[in-house]
Amino acid sequence: MTDAPRPSAIADDSGHGGLQMFVTAGPTSLVADVKVAGGGLDLGPDPHDLVAAGLAACTTMTLRLYAKRKNWALGAVRVEVRSSREADMTPPERFDREITLDGDLDAEQRQRLMEIAEMCPVHRLLTQGARVVTTVGKARRSSP
Repeated sequence: MTDAPRPSAIADDSGHGGLQMFVTAGPTSLVADVKVAGGGLDLGPDPHDLVAAGLAACTTMTLRLYAKRKNWALGAVRVEVRSSREADMTPPERFDREITLDGDLDAEQRQRLMEIAEMCPVHRLLTQGARVVTTVGKARRSSP
C-alpha cells in the first residue's frame, strides 16, 4: 500500500520575469531565488540549498527520534550540509554532511547514531533515487 500524494511543496512564479519564487512547503512560505551571478537577486535559498536543508533537517529528526526511543542522553544535534557539483564525477551532485552530537553518549552509542543517520529517509531518497511523475495542470488564466 502506498501513501496518497500530498501537496508538500508549491512554487509560484508571478510571471514578472524574475527568478524569485514564492514557495510553500508544509505550513511555511518563503522566497527561493538564485545568486546574482545566476540571474537572481539572492533573496532566498536556491533549490540546491532547499534540498540540503531537507537532508539536514531529516537527519537531525531521525537521530532525535532514535535516541528518544532508546532513552539515550542525546543533547544538541547539529547537522550541516554543503552541496557542490563535481562535473567530472558520476553523479555530479555532492552533499557533504557533518554531524555533531552533544550529550552523555558512549562511543558505541555515537557510532550507532552515525549508522542511523544513513537511514534518514531523505538520505535514502538522495542515494537510491526517486521517480518524478509530471502532469500538466489547468491554467489559472488564459493568455491573450
